[in-house]
Amino acid sequence: MQLAGYEVRQGKHLSFRAPEQKNFTYMKSLGSYYSEENVRIRLAKNRGKVKTPKHLSREARLYINITTYVTTGNREGFERWAKLNNLKEAARTFNYLSENNLLNYEDFQQHVSDVDASVKAANQRITQINSELSTQKIIQKHCDSYRLCRKVIENAKSAPNPTAYRSRHQAEYQLHDSLKKELQDFGITKIPSSEKIQKRIDNLVSEKTSTIREKQELRKKQLTLDIIQQNFSALLNTQNIALSHPLPEETL
Repeated sequence: MQLAGYEVRQGKHLSFRAPEQKNFTYMKSLGSYYSEENVRIRLAKNRGKVKTPKHLSREARLYINITTYVTTGNREGFERWAKLNNLKEAARTFNYLSENNLLNYEDFQQHVSDVDASVKAANQRITQINSELSTQKIIQKHCDSYRLCRKVIENAKSAPNPTAYRSRHQAEYQLHDSLKKELQDFGITKIPSSEKIQKRIDNLVSEKTSTIREKQELRKKQLTLDIIQQNFSALLNTQNIALSHPLPEETL
């Protein structure tokens, strides 16, 4: 009644007042059928039964029909509903909605969107990791070659004839300068140790493995959700759909 806009007052006797009503109406004044005790008895009896608003889409009304069985734990009622609609995947639908606490249609739709977005994000991260791995492996190769060239250049200090030495190792000098420029293009001005580069690569490989595993789990969820959505479509296209037998409205 409060949702309908009535003001409810709990005193010695329960009373209510409509939005434009001046005085409160005591429930006892409406007769014994509307006494507080009898109303509570009927509410307890009808607890778990929901009123399906007429303005909702057929999908939402169907969803309410399904989740009513979830929230009330009415396994027998669900089995009758599943048999009526000849739905092989009914148990999967029931269990998934229950285990993931998806007890209203908006939450279900949001859950589908969230899983889709997570799969997309995982794909993007895997692509990024592959790119970073490729870059790190190039840097690793360049750094290894740079160290070899640098050692050759440093040995010139102890050469009897530095000029002749440089002439003999011209290729190493040129490669050194080329590698130095390429590493600078990667933002590297100080050559990292081999161990440091390898650790970066190992961390990326580990992250890629865990992201792929996460994506696989998300894809399983996505496939399950696809089946549930197909179940909805199948139900909506069934002539004897449960919506043609709406749940009884809660009454006082």
